[in-house]
Amino acid sequence: MAQRLQTIEKGNHIIAVYPTKEEKFNEAFAFLKAGLERNEVVVITTTDLSKDEIRARMANEWQLNIPTLESRGDVIIRTTEEAYFPDGIPNIQRTNALWTTLVENCLCKGKTGMRVFGDMRAFFKSGFTKELLEYESSLEQRFNFPIIGICAYDSKDIKNNFTAEQIGQLQHHHNPVWMEDY
Repeated sequence: MAQRLQTIEKGNHIIAVYPTKEEKFNEAFAFLKAGLERNEVVVITTTDLSKDEIRARMANEWQLNIPTLESRGDVIIRTTEEAYFPDGIPNIQRTNALWTTLVENCLCKGKTGMRVFGDMRAFFKSGFTKELLEYESSLEQRFNFPIIGICAYDSKDIKNNFTAEQIGQLQHHHNPVWMEDY
């Protein structure tokens, strides 16, 4: 996993499928730490860890003052619901506007870009599989602004919720595709 993180570049819209929660978050924290080291704003969205668990792990592993980084907007921690469906229902236009605004804000602050680790598990838990597929299909394989995004999926969610055709549709809208373990 660490090796593939070294191959990413600005604009990548990555789909990554993880067999375990541990592997998912090991990669998430390595990915985000590398972003901080490159003067990027880092964003994590998940419901599989609490915000306090995320802060504690960042503080322990990175040896940094996470509350200070959050107050400056260098680290953004949100639940998947807060980021993707704060009104209870996913809205593609609102979500895309959020990412555009966040990127513009980080560039205005002198940052080189933004990294997002978006855990998609909450879409399945909330019954928004169709909306997730529509959202992912609205995005390009490669972003034309300085962001790197990992759309993180649990292998069981892929297996239990998508047809082979839908998986192909997801792959078409991401590059690179890290799905060897599903």
